[in-house]
Amino acid sequence: MNQNISRSSVIPFPFPPDEFSAELQSPGCAPAKQQAMRQEPSARVTHISYRNKPKAIQNDFIMRITVDAASVTELRHVIVGTCGELVSYMRVKPVDHATKMKVWLCLSKNSVDTIIRNVMRSLPQAEFGRITPLLPV
Repeated sequence: MNQNISRSSVIPFPFPPDEFSAELQSPGCAPAKQQAMRQEPSARVTHISYRNKPKAIQNDFIMRITVDAASVTELRHVIVGTCGELVSYMRVKPVDHATKMKVWLCLSKNSVDTIIRNVMRSLPQAEFGRITPLLPV
């Protein structure tokens, strides 16, 4: 555990000038220097609080929809045909022994109402789940 440090492995650090170290070591400055320091404008320091997280503006959201397995093709046609430019991606996953399908849509906040309206017109049996912000990775 103990290591022997030879003189060749020690890094020499330069010493500050004598005037600099004398100012640091003295308890007070000369009166002329104190007045000069008071008259100089001090740089403004911005306060940074590390307790409050910055509020990110969230543009992308995930919408969850559950439909019957027989209706997933019709849902895809509705999404791509009427709302294709509003959806970034669509993920489909079978659940309950493939009797139902879960669909995740990535979309903007402005397009949520349009997509819900179009899906409800064509598939009234669709179940809408939570709409949550897409978190950055």
